[in-house]
Amino acid sequence: MKKYKPLICLLAAGLTAVALADFLFIQLQVRNYNEKIQILSVMAEGQGENSADAAIGMLKGGESPDGKAGRELLESYGYLKPRANRYSLELRQDILNIILVSLLAFAWFVLASLWLCRGLARKKQQELQELGNILGQFRKRSYALGEMLHYCGSDKAMGQAYCQLGLLGEMLTLDQQRLAEEKEGMKSLVTDISHQLKTPVAGLKACFEILSQEDLSPKEQEEFREQCRRQLAGLEAMAGALVDISRMETGMIQIKKEPADILETLVLAINRVYLKAEEKQISIELAEGEELSGLTIPHDVKWVCEALINLLENAIKYSGSHTVISIRMEKRIHFLRIAISDQGIGIPKEEYHKVFKRFYRGAAKEVAKAEGSGVGLYLAREIIGNHGGTVTVTSCCHGKGRGSTFVVQLPLA
Repeated sequence: MKKYKPLICLLAAGLTAVALADFLFIQLQVRNYNEKIQILSVMAEGQGENSADAAIGMLKGGESPDGKAGRELLESYGYLKPRANRYSLELRQDILNIILVSLLAFAWFVLASLWLCRGLARKKQQELQELGNILGQFRKRSYALGEMLHYCGSDKAMGQAYCQLGLLGEMLTLDQQRLAEEKEGMKSLVTDISHQLKTPVAGLKACFEILSQEDLSPKEQEEFREQCRRQLAGLEAMAGALVDISRMETGMIQIKKEPADILETLVLAINRVYLKAEEKQISIELAEGEELSGLTIPHDVKWVCEALINLLENAIKYSGSHTVISIRMEKRIHFLRIAISDQGIGIPKEEYHKVFKRFYRGAAKEVAKAEGSGVGLYLAREIIGNHGGTVTVTSCCHGKGRGSTFVVQLPLA
């Protein structure tokens, strides 16, 4: 019943309009008839020119005589009875014509309303079918529908529905791309982890197999035990790095930036790597201007210190003995620049961006010989990036000026 309610309301309005029009037209016809009878009554009660003058005065809009005597005269002859005179018959015919025309007009209105409602219902059905097709495509995980999401009708609610479906399609497309990237990233992560674990696990396995032999001297046994301890230390470091990566990428690590002395954070990082530098007789030189003393910038001391430690350990690892690592701090207009330069093996230009990738270790022989998991620089860039800063590298691999410079930029505010 509800779906026919608009049609019923439309037909009721049309019927009311037709009835009102009929009433007005019939009233006009009755008025014309009464005016004609009035003129005849005036002419019937008068004689000669007087009756003609009275009728002409009425036609000109003058005051209408009473004409009562003339009406009684016409009535006495039976001319005022229904269908007893020409004007009465014309009135009857006019009323019938008005009713017939109104019925035909109402019938045309009903047919037009039915045709219009049927067309609107068909159009609404087509629109709903198109919406069903769009949702079917969504169910098939096809969200780039192009022209299917373009609505050309005049229904604002339907237009808004198409607009919302378009936005939903864009959001689902982005989610689909993100899930695909995460899936590929997970595959890459599993491959990288298995590759990184393969070497130390194989080394441990070989050492334990050799230690199980009975013909080893105490010195050889100690050497293989030391080798096992080194492999285990490498696995422990890698496990810790993997935990940090996982926590960083899943948002479990929350960077809490608070105003703190950046020079103290840098000194803390230097102290943490000082013993490793001493073992290789590498000196660390820090140069900073007087204006940097006591400079506070918003940063998480723990994690910025961790990032700087990773950069310093990387410099120590690939630098030779009796070399220098220099650190220079400069305050710019909007950021603080920290440059860490070493005299190590250098990095080829084509590897500038690769070295910050997860588990990437480079192709140089010196890199293959050194211990490491290839996650230190990746973590450093992630930490500094979460502070709104950047980490970049420039390097030289040949000649006397070999070495690398890692530049950290942190916003002052």
